[in-house]
Parts: sequence; C-alpha cells; structure tokens
Amino acid sequence: MKKQQSTPPHITKVTPKKVISTTIIVLIVAYQWYAESTRTANSVVTPPAGVITTHRPKTSDQANSTLEGRYLRAGRGENLVSPAGLIYTSGKSGHRSKHVMRHASDEPDRPGPHGVFDVQGDDVFRLIDEAYELIQSDSNRVKTIPEGDGKTEYVIQMDRRIGYLGGEAGARKNHPPLKRLNLVLGDNRVITAYPY
Repeated sequence: MKKQQSTPPHITKVTPKKVISTTIIVLIVAYQWYAESTRTANSVVTPPAGVITTHRPKTSDQANSTLEGRYLRAGRGENLVSPAGLIYTSGKSGHRSKHVMRHASDEPDRPGPHGVFDVQGDDVFRLIDEAYELIQSDSNRVKTIPEGDGKTEYVIQMDRRIGYLGGEAGARKNHPPLKRLNLVLGDNRVITAYPY
C-alpha cells in the first residue's frame, strides 16, 4: 500500500490568491515607507519667523526642493501659492520655486554674478512675499521696469542685507553684501527672484 504524501502542518499551501494578497500588502508597506522617507529627506528645518539664518544647503538637491506643505501651499495643478498671493508655476526650465531656490546657495563656478540669499527654505519665500507687499503698497523703495510680454521687473530696496554676490564675479569682489531684491513677475506669477 502506497502512503499518501501530505503537506506538513507547519507549511501552508501557496495559492495564487495568497501570492497576490501578500504582494499587495508588501507594495502598500513599501509605498508608505517610501512616502515617509522622502518627506523626511526633503524637509527643511526652518527657524521661527523673524530669525535669520546663514545655513547653506549641502547639496544642490536641498537647494532645489520645493516647500509645498510648509510656507507655500498647493494651488491648481503643479502651482504653489504664497500667503501674499504669488504663484510659482512650472515653466520651460522647471518649477519656478526650484529656480528661486537655486539662489539659496552659491554657484562659485558660474560665470558672472549670482545673487545668493542669506536666508534658507521658507524664509526665502517669506522675503519674496515681503518685497511683493512693498510693490502692492506702491512703496517708494520699489523701482518698476516693464519688460514686455506681460512681464515686469521690480527692484526692491529691502533696507537691510538679504544676500551676497556669488558666482565668479562675486568671488572676484570678495562676495559683497546685497540689499535689493530683483523680482520678475507676469501678473502675480513669479518668473524669478534673487538678491541684487
């Protein structure tokens, strides 16, 4: 008589349904882990309002992070909106918030001048909002330069140091301090902003 083989009690039988269920659970856990790890990696510790810091990001990725969920809030599509009503959109050369954040660190090998903010993270966008409020109030500290194509350049005297001159030109001049903000807008859409 042939003895019938059976599955030992400690080993469960694998079925397609169990494989699919297990795979789904693993994918959900992996996605949650990924979402948490990227949120932590992209977070920028920001000092309380009014505190100025001279901390510089260590990598270009930190300088290029957008700050949705912090000072800027999500708008329509990929747009980010500041409390003052400025809109940061996605353009031909990438997202405008990332473009602005490139001015949060020096690019020493960049030919010519490069305005670099003294503040970091959300404080960059707070400073830009402060300048925009001066524009809105018709302050005599604002110089307006129409550029055409619906764009306007504003040079705002901030009456304090907000950054320094970087790039090769800044290095040749020993990185002089900058007290003006150059803000280029298309209506309330930010094209660029940097110390000037």
